[in-house]
Amino acid sequence: MTALEIKEYIQKNGKIPYVLESIGCSNIVYHDNKDYYSCSNAVGGDCNNPAAINIRNNKYLNYRNYTRGVEYDDGKDLISLVQYNKNIDFANAMKYLHKLLGLKNLYKVKEEKKKPDDSWFVFSRFVVKRRKCVVNDFDPMSEDILNDFVPYIHIDLFREGIIKRTIKKFGLGYSYRWRRTIFPIRYWLDGTLMGYNARSSIENCSEFGISKYFITPGMRKEINIYGLWENYKDIQKAGYIVIFEAEKSVLKRDSRMDPTGGAIEGHVLSDEQVRIILGIGVEEVIIAMDNDVPIEEVWNMCEKFYGLRKVSYIRDKWKLLGPKDSPADAPNKIYNFLFKWRIPYDESKHREYLKSLKKNS
Repeated sequence: MTALEIKEYIQKNGKIPYVLESIGCSNIVYHDNKDYYSCSNAVGGDCNNPAAINIRNNKYLNYRNYTRGVEYDDGKDLISLVQYNKNIDFANAMKYLHKLLGLKNLYKVKEEKKKPDDSWFVFSRFVVKRRKCVVNDFDPMSEDILNDFVPYIHIDLFREGIIKRTIKKFGLGYSYRWRRTIFPIRYWLDGTLMGYNARSSIENCSEFGISKYFITPGMRKEINIYGLWENYKDIQKAGYIVIFEAEKSVLKRDSRMDPTGGAIEGHVLSDEQVRIILGIGVEEVIIAMDNDVPIEEVWNMCEKFYGLRKVSYIRDKWKLLGPKDSPADAPNKIYNFLFKWRIPYDESKHREYLKSLKKNS
């Protein structure tokens, strides 16, 4: 389940008191007139105040802690309270709630029977070997598919700077049969294999009617951040995350000893991706889209974090990048310069964005 789905499950099934009790809160009372719960803190602080915490009885489960100076209104919720009381990060809080509520037992994994290869459909085996399963709200793929690829990448990507250490870390591979470099895509929370993005190594492949990229059919990239599973600890240590457009940008920065990137695999930031980023506990979110993405789209992404986190964006005002380049395509010296002079998305930028909306309406 996603963060929003597990909160909706807790609220709809009346599990708020159960969760609060499990993390040490007591004096739990429901206030029908304003539709919220109050309770005291867990042992170790002001646990005698029966109304220290107020938590709303809605699908967002926002709360406020009046005695510990920790306010969790905008973007903070029951999951954050679990993190606070159990002293764990967001990923482990999600695992804790799944286990506490017995959600693992709701799903059964069943292997599909093997089907013969379909020669006219490229990578048909990607679909054949997928398992029927709704854990995490998507269909995981079998790890056995990894055996079909050699642990290397095409020479062109190697020349672009993706090194052996990064190849191993992200599990990259190459298919000689399909002449494609394989980018495994793992779910940010537990590393489950969601699918692949496969990049053709055939020069001018579009002229032969061959797509440059082949992504696993039906894969829900909007509920994931590519690279977050691999870079999670480094991102938390740094205190910020750099949001790129494509997987290759994350890989290039990792190869330059910078494991702070994640990719949304496009330039549309979904609500679930916003929730994931808010939940990992970073102080700053840095938007680093490709050079051809309009500034209004970049501002729209920044707007989703404005007031919740420190947010900034990288923009090439000095024309140091190519027309369609990612900041990650630049050498370290140029990237570090662009990173240093990233633009804060402050109140003035917020007003400028609102003006652009009125102008275009």
